[in-house]
Amino acid sequence: MSTVEQNQSVDVWFAEYDELSENGNIEGMADMAIFPIHVITDDSSGNGYSENWNREQFVQTMTEATKGMPKDMEMKTVRTPYFLSDNLVVVITDAVITTDTQEQTMRYADVLVMVDGKWKFQTMAQSGWGDMLKVQKEKL
Repeated sequence: MSTVEQNQSVDVWFAEYDELSENGNIEGMADMAIFPIHVITDDSSGNGYSENWNREQFVQTMTEATKGMPKDMEMKTVRTPYFLSDNLVVVITDAVITTDTQEQTMRYADVLVMVDGKWKFQTMAQSGWGDMLKVQKEKL
């Protein structure tokens, strides 16, 4: 059972991460991770796909994924943490992304682990990235 303080600590972590993301600070985002990061997704054929990334792969892939993001993009999130222990939490995020021309909803999960008193993310799970990741892997 999670406490108010535990939930707040996760909220604070995500506020910092989201700010880094909005500002395109990929290196700062990487500082908030423990590597290797496990990435879970699927591709357009409906097949599951996963990779383990080191820091360099994270920075390269996230840089590529964020290229060309619309400047008018706004993302609103609702996050629900599920604590497996005091030091391990799975966070489900429901997000709505809007631009001037469209709105998209999505759900994804992150696994955070406590390291030296600070949350670090270790696993990211979100559908739909498999095709891009396979192309990225071929470039390496």
